[in-house]
Amino acid sequence: MRKRLLAFAAVAVAVSAHAADAQRGRGTFPGGRGGGPPGARCAQSADSLTDAQKGQVKVLADAFTNAHKSSLDSLRAIMEAARAAREAGKTPEEIRAIMETGRPINEALAPARREYMKAVEQILTPAQIAAGCIPPPPGGPMGGRRGGPPPN
Repeated sequence: MRKRLLAFAAVAVAVSAHAADAQRGRGTFPGGRGGGPPGARCAQSADSLTDAQKGQVKVLADAFTNAHKSSLDSLRAIMEAARAAREAGKTPEEIRAIMETGRPINEALAPARREYMKAVEQILTPAQIAAGCIPPPPGGPMGGRRGGPPPN
């Protein structure tokens, strides 16, 4: 009876340790990446952005979006065309060719994205930066979701 109780306790500890690890945002992916959106692991922690910081980041994001609206719209159209091609059963090579049309736009946006990230980091505390609370630039880098079609 005692052996069963100890075995049950060992299993319970292993399961709860895994759940606690996942709740800390470390997830089960290599490198401790969680499965949520960027910055999600600090959204409910002491390192989350204050309302003033969120307002400042929104101002920066709006300025970035307005300054690069045509490029972001072009990238969005390319991503939509690639999604439509995937849903239509096109080959990976055909989809990759569609995605490649966005490479020059993405490369042209790279310096502006770096400037945006530097400006956002000026707003955050070192603890927030270390916790990964840096919101990504609007439109993000091209690439999208891996692992198959989006969930329904």
